[in-house]
Amino acid sequence: MLQYTTLLSIISLLSIASVTNAANADQWKGKSIYQLFTDRFAPPSATAPARTSPLPETCDPIQQTWCGGTWLSIIDKLDYIQGMGFDAVWISPVSQNIDVYTPYNYAYHGYWVNDPLVLNPRFGSSDDLKALSNALHARGMYFMVDVVVNNIPSLNAYDAVNSTALKLDGSLWTDPSEFHPQCWIDYSNQTSVENCWLGDDKVALMDVNTENPTVVSTLNSWIGNLTSTYGIDGLRIDAAKHVPGTFWTKFCAASGVFCIGEVYGSDIDFAASFQTEKWMDSVLGYPLYYGIVNGFGTPSGNMSSFVEIAQQTLATFPQPGLLGNFIENHDLPRWRNTTSDSQLAYNAMVAQFIFDGLPIVYYGQEQDFSHGAGDPYNRAALWPSNYANTTTYQHIRRLNDIRHAVITNGTQFNGKNFLDSQTTIVASTKTDVAFRKGPLLAVLTNRGSPSVAQAFGVPTSGWSAQSAVIDLLSCKQYAVGSGGAISVSYAASGYGGMPYIFVSQTDAAALKICGDVGVATYVSANSTTQASSASTTVPIQASKELLSVLAAGLVGLAVTLSLV
Repeated sequence: MLQYTTLLSIISLLSIASVTNAANADQWKGKSIYQLFTDRFAPPSATAPARTSPLPETCDPIQQTWCGGTWLSIIDKLDYIQGMGFDAVWISPVSQNIDVYTPYNYAYHGYWVNDPLVLNPRFGSSDDLKALSNALHARGMYFMVDVVVNNIPSLNAYDAVNSTALKLDGSLWTDPSEFHPQCWIDYSNQTSVENCWLGDDKVALMDVNTENPTVVSTLNSWIGNLTSTYGIDGLRIDAAKHVPGTFWTKFCAASGVFCIGEVYGSDIDFAASFQTEKWMDSVLGYPLYYGIVNGFGTPSGNMSSFVEIAQQTLATFPQPGLLGNFIENHDLPRWRNTTSDSQLAYNAMVAQFIFDGLPIVYYGQEQDFSHGAGDPYNRAALWPSNYANTTTYQHIRRLNDIRHAVITNGTQFNGKNFLDSQTTIVASTKTDVAFRKGPLLAVLTNRGSPSVAQAFGVPTSGWSAQSAVIDLLSCKQYAVGSGGAISVSYAASGYGGMPYIFVSQTDAAALKICGDVGVATYVSANSTTQASSASTTVPIQASKELLSVLAAGLVGLAVTLSLV
């Protein structure tokens, strides 16, 4: 028994070692990421004692203070994250912050870094951070850390850049030459964006001079040590566009891991330059975010905007498969704060997960948090939700299951698998869009939850006529009509605004997400031409629920098949 136990221990250690090696961009392809704030994700516990005292009885985000989450408390809730199917976790910055009361209260968020070389004692010790890294790797999950190097906070906006004040602030940088001179940013001028200061005259974020040789060598040495010491697999880089792009090339090389930067804004060409110029591996997909907001943010929104931005993104980024796709984060309103319709949110998430890129879910999205129009309201503690197994939690699990299944199975369409194929827009209307990503065909709408006597027809699905397809979200079966057409109806009760992810019946059987999908029997095309008309059903198996597919005015559109 001792030998057997020892063998298991060796296998476990080898497994951990295999995922603690530095992860490059190719290894990050296909991952899905859960973003959290260390202070707000999980409360202190017996095994994760608080590092701050006293703590508020209620974690009110308006108070902008510490609520007690630590790196060890994150470990307490890894089952919750992995239960949604995520294989990577991005945590807020780990470096020391300014630790005084400010006009915006305290630095609970971790972004007011005054010394990147020192860990933040509010969140734990060096051993605690290693424990979190090891816990993630033991589960086969990647570890991503947010880093802030662009700026240092100060409460003295106009006289802070002198050695005495910098030392009093606890700044790593104490020589005024290590900062750019004070000026507020003019966003119409990229030089100003890179050299002037973020923040305001209450809490100024002094711009670090990343052209200074001492600054460059210090930061490059630090980041390589940070990633290797704590087994970090990837970096999310804050305020990436506020630093000259050439700085990031050597910084990311020194880190030895995947780098994804925050390039806030809708300018696709500028965001894409971080890949085209090889400054870093990828950026967060802000342009696509704005497209998703335009397309799915309101009932009957601007779907043409989503389609246009999606196509420009695919055409402009060299590697769109590495973009970080999100619909919420700590700088933006909660999706459900501005969009109460649950079906719109579901469609937006399908776009987020199936389109080219790495889906990123911000903690609380799975709990339908809506009390967050922006900072600080969008940074509430998660624990009052009791980590409930919500419908949205299950939706996210299903979407992750679909991605994992097609990637692991190597499922192909026209000779290319999910990761190697690029998204293509197949069809669209003012309210609907269909796009293909490898073996998956997503059919989405912004019609909203109410049932409507309408349908959406996809003239060329890519599958042959008279074949069967399965919607992996509902596990219902549909037939392909002449010319490869598929049509979905929004008329049936409960099917208003529903998203679909279709695969061939053969692929569905191999993926096993819907169990045994059986063998389809083709039924001649339904000639129904009005979405409001009752669709015919074919009772091949009367014990199974049937779903009718209504025509969209196309000859030979899809027909219903019974579930098997």
